[in-house]
Parts: sequence; C-alpha cells; structure tokens
Amino acid sequence: MDKLEAVKQIKQEYPDLMIEEIEFLGAGYDSEAFLLNQAYVFKFPRHARAARNLYKEAIVLKEIKDKVPLKVPAICFIGTSDQPNQLTFAGHEKIEGVPLDAELLATLTDERKEEMAKELAAFFKALHKIELSTQIEGLEVNKKVKAAYEYEVIKKAAYPHLKETVQQEIDEVYHQLLKQDFQYQKCLIHNDFGASNVYYEQAADKICGLIDFGDVAIYDRDMEFVCLMYDYEEGFDQEFVQKVLTYYGLDSADLVNKVNFTDFYGQLENVYLGIEFDMKDLFEESIAAIQGGLDGYKENILSEDRTKYYL
Repeated sequence: MDKLEAVKQIKQEYPDLMIEEIEFLGAGYDSEAFLLNQAYVFKFPRHARAARNLYKEAIVLKEIKDKVPLKVPAICFIGTSDQPNQLTFAGHEKIEGVPLDAELLATLTDERKEEMAKELAAFFKALHKIELSTQIEGLEVNKKVKAAYEYEVIKKAAYPHLKETVQQEIDEVYHQLLKQDFQYQKCLIHNDFGASNVYYEQAADKICGLIDFGDVAIYDRDMEFVCLMYDYEEGFDQEFVQKVLTYYGLDSADLVNKVNFTDFYGQLENVYLGIEFDMKDLFEESIAAIQGGLDGYKENILSEDRTKYYL
C-alpha cells in the first residue's frame, strides 16, 4: 500500500480529518504502518487474519488502557469492514520515545534498570489479572486446537516434500501433543513482548509506553516470559529479563522446560509459518533443515514425552 491509498482509506471513514502529512513507517508480515500528522500511527492489515487481530487489538486496548500502570496506545480511529470482527485500519496516538534496545539499556545505571524491571513486572501483573468485560471471538487460544491446525497445514503442504521417515516423526509429535492434558495458568497476555515494544524517552529518563498488541490473546501466561527469554536479538539481555521475572515472582527455572521445547518445536513452527504467511524462502529453508529428521526428536519425544511444555 502506498501513501495515497492510505490517505484514501482514511478519508473514506473520516472525511473531515485534516491530513497535513503522512509518512510510511514500515511493513511486517501482518500490517503496514503510517504516521499521520506526526501524531497518529495507522496500521493497515495485509490479510484477513491480520484484520481480525487488529480488531482484537483495538477492542482490548480500549478496555485495558486505564487498568495498567504503563501507557498503551489509545485507539482514536477505526476503519470498518463488511466482514464481522475485522478492521480495514486502526489509528492510535503516537507514543513518544525510542525502542529500549540493547545499546540504550546498557547506558542506564543499575539502579535505573532495577526500577524499569519493577515497572515492567508491575505491568505484567496488572495485565494478567484483567478479566475483559467484552467477549472477543478468537481471543482465547486453545492449545490442542492450535496444535491440530498447525498439524493439518503441515501435512497438506509440507508432506509432499518430505521423506516418509520424517513424516512419521512429525506424526508422532502431534499424536503426543493432541492426547496431552495441558495444565497452565490462562490469562490475558501481550503474547509477543520484546525490547522493541518498550518506548523510552531519554530526556525524561522514563518509559513512555508499550506498543504492538497485535498478538494479544488469552493463553498460557508463561508464553509472555518465554518470549522475553528468547529476546536476544531485540535488546533485553538475560540479566535484565531475570530482574523482571524476580519482581514478577517467577523462578526462571520453571520456564526452562518450555523454552527448551519451544526451541525443539521451532523447526516445525517455521515450516508452518512459511506456509501460513506465504514466505517461500522460510518454507524451503525449514523443509531442507528437517529432511534428515527432527533435531532433538529422541530427547523430546522418544526418551521422554515433553509435549506438555508446548506453547
């Protein structure tokens, strides 16, 4: 989508809105973003699932904005769709500051890092306690339904490219997953949290707010922290993550099993994501990586059934 098309869609819904300037911010797998008048960020979904996620994000943000201790985007504009539970766009107030990346975090004192870890832990505690007053279709994720869907997608698209022995390994992974009795703490989670989601203002030395709630879900609370423990590339070093976990009241040792199984399952998840998001390179690379068999199959499936740690 170019800037002219973005302006056209916004004007269709808000003809009286004065648009003085519009700037393209970037695009991901799910959406494209534009900055309007240096004040509002507009997100446009790139496919139907992203449109549904944008709807969920907008509804959740409206409800939680006064219930969490850190600022979250305030939704000001939405574009309607002829499909229920979908949006053509959503616009929210721009949150000032810059992402709290590794370089920036390293400049802060130990005392300031402690304070920030407390702030983030307090945010997670508040978020995870929220019970929404609005029922939102698709917000709650069922682990078995999720696994079954991923399995069907992989079988249909990937099996023609895989040796029978690899297919049998994948079949056994999902056989054990789908008979699993999952036990976990279910709550509202951000679901994709990393340093790039935390905006920090250097002059004021404060966290300005948190962004990107596009994957928000009611799901396993531990997913929130497994995301953090995997966040090596986006800026939070593990020493800082440990501080957040400590102030939240979690022992990282309790999460290690889920981190390890997530690492094993990642080779199947990459196959699935390559299909689901039409990422040909990821799909081909992932297929090539498992042609000799699933790495860690013996340890995670044969020697011990570790599928209970699936996220």
